[in-house]
Parts: sequence; structure tokens; C-alpha cells
Amino acid sequence: MKHVTAGLLICLLCPASLPAQSPKPVLLGLASISGGIETLYVTKKIGAFKRNGIDVDFLLLQGGSQALQVLLSGEIKLISGGGGTAAQRARFKGAGNLLVATYTPTMPYSLYVNRKIQDGKQLKGAKIAISRFGSSSDFAARFMVTRLGLDPAKDVTIMQIGNQRERMSALLSGSVDGSVVDAPNTLIARQQGFVELADASKLGLTYPHNNIATTDRFIREEAQTVFGFLRAFVEGIAFYRTHKAESIQMIKEFLRVSDHAIAEEAYEYYSRITPAKPYPSAEGVRGVLEEIAVSEPAIKTAKVEQFIDGSFITKLDQSGFIDGLYKKK
Repeated sequence: MKHVTAGLLICLLCPASLPAQSPKPVLLGLASISGGIETLYVTKKIGAFKRNGIDVDFLLLQGGSQALQVLLSGEIKLISGGGGTAAQRARFKGAGNLLVATYTPTMPYSLYVNRKIQDGKQLKGAKIAISRFGSSSDFAARFMVTRLGLDPAKDVTIMQIGNQRERMSALLSGSVDGSVVDAPNTLIARQQGFVELADASKLGLTYPHNNIATTDRFIREEAQTVFGFLRAFVEGIAFYRTHKAESIQMIKEFLRVSDHAIAEEAYEYYSRITPAKPYPSAEGVRGVLEEIAVSEPAIKTAKVEQFIDGSFITKLDQSGFIDGLYKKK
């Protein structure tokens, strides 16, 4: 791991277990710590990884670019990430990365506006804050504005403001009329008196936001490790979706927040959009390829199947294992 100097190893305490043999150490790279990713923490805390023969630790990386870099270098075999344009562009050009699961199959963004704006028509002429042009918040903003019946290029002014805190400050100061807000910051927006005009997930935005990615080589060499990881993960997702109180406590630990309401906001949002069967999102990847094709037409020749491997989730699904997790509840 000598090349990953910016990472922070997160050592998490797990319930004791007594496997027949020592579990295989696996390091999972996290592109970020944000809402939705806590399902991985829940999976570890309930001991699901060790029950499936692997001992998972997390390495926090500096965004999706570094996560992809360490995956392709071979320093890490699995990452939470790898769904955006950089990853799919790399795959098209011959890199070994591919998605084996998508557990946040949309962009977790809402459009919050001041109370003067009650509907899409009143949004016309508004200034909307995003992080930067070309970012996921930009993509989500344009999608939501379009679904509200407006042209994002003509009817509103989309402004590069910065991170979530800076966007909220701009909204509070009145320098913008609306902002893209992610959960659980949606609670803070409402507490400040702003109203939700649109939720990208409810409007049908499909996107591979949070994923598990690995490489062709790792699948060839250690398919059983990948299978064990995903078997544990769907167990963790089932616990998360069906054990609200316990999961909220784990969210507080993972996100390092003491406010119960913030943790509950995160739970209510992500438990709704996290699928029981986290197949890698073919539709989401197709959307990413279409986005890339605007500037790189050659990628139109690519087939979505080149970028995903759904065989592991398919096996878990067809065996009845995933359905069985919910019948026990």
C-alpha cells in the first residue's frame, strides 16, 4: 500500500466470531464517506463478512479518481465507486475495471428552493447552485429542471458555487434561489425554511451512484472472494432495510454525527432507494455512456455488457438466498 499515501485506514470493531478457519483479509477502497455507503459499515458490524470467510477493512480515498487509480494499479481489489464517466471511459479504452453491484442506483439529490417558488413554472429565471459544471450535482440539477418542464440551458441560471455547505450558504443569503441538496442535508434545508421542489430519485433518474467495482483479473483469480463479499453485502442490506433502530445507530457511528434526526433522515432516504437485489445498473451505465458519447462518439459502439458483471447477484438471486433474508423477518 505504499502508493496510497492519502488514504485513511478505518479499523472497525466487529462482533466476535469463530470461523472454521481464519477469514481472508480484504481491503475495500471507499471513494467517500457519505449517505448510502453506511450499508457497508452495517454489513461489517453485524459480522456478515466474517460469516462469509472474509475480514473486510475500509480505506478512505480522496474521491472517485483515486479509487479508480488504486483499483487499476492492483493495490486494492475491490472499491465502492467506479460508476462515473472516468471509470466507464477507462473500461472502454481497455482497463480491467467493471461493476459487480450497484447499491445506490440513482443520484441522491433533491432541488430545494425558497418559499416564493411553489412549482416548476415559478422556477423560470431562477439561479440554481451546484458544485461545479460537469459534476453529478450539475447532471442532477439539469435532469430535475427538465422534468419540471423547463430548459436548463435557457430558463434557469445554473451557478458553480462549491460544496454542500457553500451551496447552503448561498441559498441562505439569497444569492441563489435554489440548490441541489443531498440526503441527509435535506433535513437541514427544511429546518432553514426551504422547500423541496423535486427529488431526482422520485422523478426516475437512474444512475450508478454507489457501486461495488473490481477487475476482470480479480474475478478470474478469486471469484469465490467476490461472491463471498457480495453474499455478505446483500445480507447487510437486508439487515439495514429491516432493522431501523439498529441501523440508525450505525449511521451515527459511520457518519460521526450525534444528531438522531440527521441519522434518521439518512436512513429514511437510503433505505427507500437501496435495492434488496443490487444488480449492477445496466440502465445507469447506459446513461453514463450516452453522457460520454456527447464528446466521444466512438463509445456509441460499446455494449453495456462490457462494463458490468451481474453473474454474482444473479446467482444469489436465483438460489433464493436474497428472498430468504426477508422471509425470516
